[in-house]
Amino acid sequence: MRRNLLILIQTLLTINLFAQITLENTYNYSGTYTHLQHSGDKFFLMDIGQNQCRIYNTDHSLWKTINLNVPAGNYLYDIRYVSENLFTTDNALCLAYVYYYYDEINQYYTFTAKIIRENGTELLSIPGCQTFSIYTTDNGVTKLLAYSYDYSLLLYTTTTRVYNLPGQLTGTDINQEDQNETYFRPFPNPASSRITVPIRLPEGNPDGVVHLMNAAGKEIRTYNVSGTQPELTIPTDDLPAGIYFCTIESGNVYSAAQKIIVR
Repeated sequence: MRRNLLILIQTLLTINLFAQITLENTYNYSGTYTHLQHSGDKFFLMDIGQNQCRIYNTDHSLWKTINLNVPAGNYLYDIRYVSENLFTTDNALCLAYVYYYYDEINQYYTFTAKIIRENGTELLSIPGCQTFSIYTTDNGVTKLLAYSYDYSLLLYTTTTRVYNLPGQLTGTDINQEDQNETYFRPFPNPASSRITVPIRLPEGNPDGVVHLMNAAGKEIRTYNVSGTQPELTIPTDDLPAGIYFCTIESGNVYSAAQKIIVR
């Protein structure tokens, strides 16, 4: 009996020895997983320099590369909803992406969102759109909510456009980040002279603190902000080139850290 117990303990220890966290792969870009309705699980990333969405199989072999049409002088900002049968019903691979232009003279940003097929065919263009979300009603109808901002105005305006989608939400990004996290995405990124941090505080919290940290996690600057403040502009021309991180603290809530590249 004792011998059997020792064998059982040794077996459990052996199992625990091999049940370890292992690094599969490393990407030098922002990426996440998506589940495609017909093609299965994929990993996709956003290459800002090449204006590409690269999609990988679960073994990290390259599956597809989608070139994104970003006009000269504009910069890729976000890629969302890499999917099948969401924006169409013919099993086509589609995605939504956002790019922006910075007016250096008047110092404001202009965003544009597009929804395309993998071959680049444009399905929809939304002027001023910085972010969007998808909502499925109780009767199964899928809606796209697109949020556009006119930053050329001192008190910028917000426009919400509601679109009816032909497909279903199934097959889109796994564990899409909360809409507040989407709003909190500093730009331009990489930055040279300044970076803008959108301010969206949790409901019921009127004030917050923006923390700027270096790559080692050491806090180098803090900024007090309020819920009535749409954004915070941080000068970066006096920062050494490299990687930094930014978070917003409000009450007991901390946002996910956003990576900032200063060049």
